[in-house]
Amino acid sequence: MKDTAYRVLIVDDDEEVRSGLTEIVDWKRCGFRVAAVLKDGAEAIPYLAEHQVDVVLSDIRMTFMSGLEVAKHIYEHRIPAKIVLISGHQEFELAKEALRYNVQEYLLKPTDLDEVYRVFGVLKEQLDEERAALNRLAMDKEMWSQMMRYLKERYLPHLLFDTHADEEEIRRQFEMIGLNIDPKTCACAPVRISWPSASPPDAVQRALLRSLSEHVSSVALLPFEQASNPLMMLAICVDTERCELAGEIDRMLSQAASRLRTLLGLAIEWQADSESRGLSEFLEEHRTLRLQTNPLPNARLQQWKAEKQRWSDYLQAERYEDAGRLLEQTLATYGGESIDTVKSLLIQLFGSRDEVFAADSGSNRLMQLCKSEDMDEIRHIGLSLLQELSGREAGGQAEAERKVIKQAKQFVKANAGSEIMLQDVANHVYLNPVYLSRLFKLETGMSFSDYVTETRMSQAAQLLRDTNLKIYEICEKSGYKDVRHFYKLFKQYAGCSPSEYRERAD
Repeated sequence: MKDTAYRVLIVDDDEEVRSGLTEIVDWKRCGFRVAAVLKDGAEAIPYLAEHQVDVVLSDIRMTFMSGLEVAKHIYEHRIPAKIVLISGHQEFELAKEALRYNVQEYLLKPTDLDEVYRVFGVLKEQLDEERAALNRLAMDKEMWSQMMRYLKERYLPHLLFDTHADEEEIRRQFEMIGLNIDPKTCACAPVRISWPSASPPDAVQRALLRSLSEHVSSVALLPFEQASNPLMMLAICVDTERCELAGEIDRMLSQAASRLRTLLGLAIEWQADSESRGLSEFLEEHRTLRLQTNPLPNARLQQWKAEKQRWSDYLQAERYEDAGRLLEQTLATYGGESIDTVKSLLIQLFGSRDEVFAADSGSNRLMQLCKSEDMDEIRHIGLSLLQELSGREAGGQAEAERKVIKQAKQFVKANAGSEIMLQDVANHVYLNPVYLSRLFKLETGMSFSDYVTETRMSQAAQLLRDTNLKIYEICEKSGYKDVRHFYKLFKQYAGCSPSEYRERAD
């Protein structure tokens, strides 16, 4: 049976206190177990480097290293452990100093048993909430990963139906599936993948994409035709130059082929176009070909373009009832088309709305939309997505999201001098990083990376005004190692160099 008790590390140089805390306190009743008992803070530091604990219970004064120094070490090294200090009445100043190190609770000497149970009862509630949040985060990440696989399998063919999307719309559409690319400069190449066995194309495609998803690559491989043998895929550069595309395709498919051969006994072969081209160019060519083989009448296309604009206008003005009527009208008008055509139209309507994609349930419904083969279900999903949009402002969703962004901003400001990754902030607020990135842009009007830069530059400007630190020291305190890069960013921020800024401030 899995041990769910939280681990407490006891650190005290008084043997009587140590034995009392370990033998008299019913830790099991509190939901804890004693991980170790140490005599001094100097022993706690190496222990924490090798073992994970949930709470450190330490005397504030000890012979070699104080509990305050242990708290400082935990704070500076971002060790995920809560701190409880045992202090005497005369140690109020030390206890006050410990506030800066996020000390959660204090126990006064002589220690009252009821107070121990109260303090650790509060800590258990906090730890339970954090554990539940981490479990939700893990489930969200798994759902997100699954949803990304489905969208990447099915999204590109739907995008090819949209004959009126400009480059900005194409960029936003690809951003939906986690690809931040510029269609104008991004290189791509069609790839044909075949195999000699009778394995079903759908199964081969899923196995191949799952195999590719397990490894980081600078090239994304997306299907752009219905699964068949050979599979028709499009290799898209994420951050690779055109001249490297062919080599990267061979490298990642060689790795995938080796895994598929070992695990499934499946031998695949591939052939990529020798000439890469721009993504916008490819999409335009393929759309033209698609319209020739599966055309919508020109009048219908013009009508669809106008309906898309009306849809966008309605949502912008929060006229959700009008949007609902337009959605019903669209479904009635195009209900006679193929399932794929109707799904493509709805993905075009909802896929470019950040508000839908930012919400977990909205993302899940987009995945359901991609998978559905039933017209009534597609209609229900479309109306549910619209209801989600209209409910975000009406309910408490908007306020909750504003609080999340406020917490994210506070984290950035508190850690601006360190290396800040989007993943770190996402973990702090218990959100998926892609979701947080979109939500941040939606709420603030700027990207997460731009906000980090602006925050660092603002703090650097304050240091230039209020301190005599050298420029390279301010550069380091602002989270940068390259002084030249810091100079460039600061000049973009303030319109002058750091030295000139300091002179003007004086």
